[in-house]
Amino acid sequence: MALLAYSNSFASALVLDAKVLLAIDERIRALTFGNLRLIFTTNYWWSIIPDWIFRPVTTLSYLFNYAVLGNGTATTGYHVVNFLLHAGNVWLVHALARRVLRDPRAAFLAAAIWAVHPIGVEAVTNIPGRPDLLAAMFVLAGLLIYATLADLRGWRIDVSVAALFAVSTAGVFSKESAVSLIGLMLLWDLCRFTPHPPRGRRAAAYAAVAASLVVLWRVRHAVLAYLPLPESAYVDNPMRGVGFLVARSTALKVIARDLGLLLWPAGLSSDHSYRDIVPQGLSDPATCLAVAIVAALLFAAVLRYRRDRVMFFAAGFFAVALLPTSNLIALPGAIMADRFLYLPSVAFAVALVALADRLASPKIVTLVLAAVIALYGTRTFVRNFAWRDELALATADLRVAPASFRLHNMMATALLEKDPRRNLDRAISEEERSWAIVEPLPARWTVQAIPAALGHDYQMKGDASGGPLSPAGRLWYQKAAAILLRARDLSQAYERAFDQTQRAAGILLGRRLLSPDLYLDLGATMMGLGRYSEAWDAYRYAHGFNPNLSDPYDGMALAAQEMGRPEDAVIVAEEKGLMDDFPPSTLNEIFKLYKLLPQGSCAVVVQNGDPRLNLRCPVVARDICRAVSSLAAAHRSARRVADAVRWEGPVARRYGCPASP
Repeated sequence: MALLAYSNSFASALVLDAKVLLAIDERIRALTFGNLRLIFTTNYWWSIIPDWIFRPVTTLSYLFNYAVLGNGTATTGYHVVNFLLHAGNVWLVHALARRVLRDPRAAFLAAAIWAVHPIGVEAVTNIPGRPDLLAAMFVLAGLLIYATLADLRGWRIDVSVAALFAVSTAGVFSKESAVSLIGLMLLWDLCRFTPHPPRGRRAAAYAAVAASLVVLWRVRHAVLAYLPLPESAYVDNPMRGVGFLVARSTALKVIARDLGLLLWPAGLSSDHSYRDIVPQGLSDPATCLAVAIVAALLFAAVLRYRRDRVMFFAAGFFAVALLPTSNLIALPGAIMADRFLYLPSVAFAVALVALADRLASPKIVTLVLAAVIALYGTRTFVRNFAWRDELALATADLRVAPASFRLHNMMATALLEKDPRRNLDRAISEEERSWAIVEPLPARWTVQAIPAALGHDYQMKGDASGGPLSPAGRLWYQKAAAILLRARDLSQAYERAFDQTQRAAGILLGRRLLSPDLYLDLGATMMGLGRYSEAWDAYRYAHGFNPNLSDPYDGMALAAQEMGRPEDAVIVAEEKGLMDDFPPSTLNEIFKLYKLLPQGSCAVVVQNGDPRLNLRCPVVARDICRAVSSLAAAHRSARRVADAVRWEGPVARRYGCPASP
């Protein structure tokens, strides 16, 4: 049944985070000791941002696909592994349900409901849902090991305790939410579905799981302690910007919404960022009702603890499994996500079967739940089509969450990737909707990526309308300039705030995190409008992000020439040449520029029939030293201190330049 429900998921393309995890992460390219060391000594998003997520077991699984199985960036192999993990989890859920429901028919129905429930699509069909698959597998396996502990004798006890430590460690190294295992073990003890193991045996089991959490804490501290404090994006989880009571009231409202999705999974969405869910306190009737529903369900489960252990277990399992991502204790990266319900939905399947069995005869219940399984499986099959690519996903999810700024941005990006010429106007419209949602936010809460993308789209529209020299094209360029300047201000405000946060925490500033693309687009737009000084400033700022990029050099050289500053153009061209070891194309550009300078007649000499820079020419020696000094400053701006020291010392001495102090 699971295979039927997910049979159309194996051809889905790389979407969302999969593009980063598989296409950019160099640690998964080959099975080498160096890559294994990097996986266990760097953070999860190592190739992109220095966040505080550490999931080496998940990254190892991607390495297995990419390098061992040879899948590379072809998606089918990843989908197969995801499905096999889900199939294994279905077996574990069936084994757990047999112990809780004590009826093979009921256990089969519960496992079947969970196997095909649409809430699992984001974990199974979405390749980066693998952390949830792995964490659920290790948590379920650990709970089952603990459930059988009372039946073991002799050496099998020690093996089981060691296995508990192993699966718990693997779980928390797959995803942090696997810490719920120790809470589920306590829940199991309260429900007593199986005989209690002796006190010493239970203590050893709890100690094994607790030891895995100590290992996680120690390793995370060793790996992540020197990274910058993680970015807290308000737009991804708006609970970060409200008070404690409002945030927790909203969290309970989200839980009520989760319960609704489990029962009727029509409104599935890959994103619930700002403003899909707006934090509201108990003064909001919907929030108040949601809090009352969640509290009533919890109270009913606790009240019936002695008479109805199954429903108490289901309520407790749901609460414990959801707690790490519930926003009640810590605030995760998203305010709500379907994948957060992958493991908690086990409780829903068990509770649904248990309740149904109390309302009708086993035959009728089996027939009704068979229809429910068919409906859920069909919904899962249909939902898989949405994950085919980002355009399909954005199209489907905007019907559910039309107020999400990120979904409009995803739609705009997907439209341009599909057909930039035909879809440009639609992409601009979607990006404008995204910007309209976040623009009213304070600068510290909004994101520069949206106005930056909108400015890029306006520039494309200007080029399609005849370029900046035509009246229509110039209007679009002027719109691009205005929005890109706004994005620049937001970007620089974010940088200042981020740096202040790191300094306040006593953390050394690392490499700059933002992309230079905004400043490259701003430079190109200003060049088109004839605002050459502003173009120079934009390109110079991009140069300070990453001196290895060639585009800023070309832009600065062109801007300098347009401003009548050929000396600056020469220095920039020589910076580019120094970075690339003076390829012929760059040398030819430098020669042309020196011809414009009165004192540049001695700049070129011919050696063995090839033109060469004459380092003995006074103007060349002066300009080379200025270029070396500029490159040293650019590397310091980019916070590449070791590279800056090399330019200030050995490279400067090689060209006879005074070394910096």
